[in-house]
Amino acid sequence: MHPKNRYAEPHDFVGLAAIVPDLASYSITTPDGRSSLDFTHPQAVRLLNKALLIRDYGLKYWDIPEGNLCPGVPGRLDYIHAIGDLLGDDTARTQGAKKGKQPPVFGLDVGTGASLIYPILGHKEYGWRMVGTDVDATSLKVATAIAQFNPGLKNGIIVRKQTDRRAIFRNVILRGEHFTFTMCNPPFFDSAEAARAAAGLKWKKLGVEAAASPTLNFGGQANELWTEGGEPAFLRQMIQESTGFGEQVDWFTTLVSKKGYLKIAEIEFGRHGITQTKVIGIGRGGKLRRILCWKV
Repeated sequence: MHPKNRYAEPHDFVGLAAIVPDLASYSITTPDGRSSLDFTHPQAVRLLNKALLIRDYGLKYWDIPEGNLCPGVPGRLDYIHAIGDLLGDDTARTQGAKKGKQPPVFGLDVGTGASLIYPILGHKEYGWRMVGTDVDATSLKVATAIAQFNPGLKNGIIVRKQTDRRAIFRNVILRGEHFTFTMCNPPFFDSAEAARAAAGLKWKKLGVEAAASPTLNFGGQANELWTEGGEPAFLRQMIQESTGFGEQVDWFTTLVSKKGYLKIAEIEFGRHGITQTKVIGIGRGGKLRRILCWKV
């Protein structure tokens, strides 16, 4: 994990269950005697997130509908800290801060989902102002409630509807706005069938008998998990669209799930004359992922 990640040490599952009692229903003891959770259940991930957000970030209310994507807080925090490092490495911003002329950091989370995880972490860890966007009406309703019903979020987070399912930055970066960065956890798959197949393979590797319709343990709705053409098509579109917003965004960033997709991005950068790029690795081993960053 990132050196600043507060979750580098094992979770205190007993203490967290005291905050969210339902979490105790998913408690297990590992073969080596440690307390843990049965992460094969999406509900366990959801309740763990809830407990962490209440305990560590002072939220009074956080919940999402069953079946919605529930990304784990610790892993998502690595992305937030990586962006913090990226902004700290930006010479122009660093010089501006020293002169007392540094504008507030303003971030855009593309596809924030019902959980609103990235805006919450960005605002709570760094005091960034955040906009979270989504195309799904239910996700927007839930995310808006989380932002509105938690006093510590109300003035720092905006939830904004993307009215065109085929667009990424269009419609949500408004005229006159300037974002310090954008971020995104893109849909991985190109179809519902591909998502189910991946879930089934995951359970098989874990030695768990999959259900008739296997699901990923962090859940996920259609727009959260798959898109036409899969992640490569989404990545190409994001880079192409970014060229129209170079004056309004300092850094564009997105998670990239497979190393081979970086070559796709490199080709797309070349097509659009984008030369200032960076790749930041987060995680390790089989969970290694990459954050692709670029300036237009």
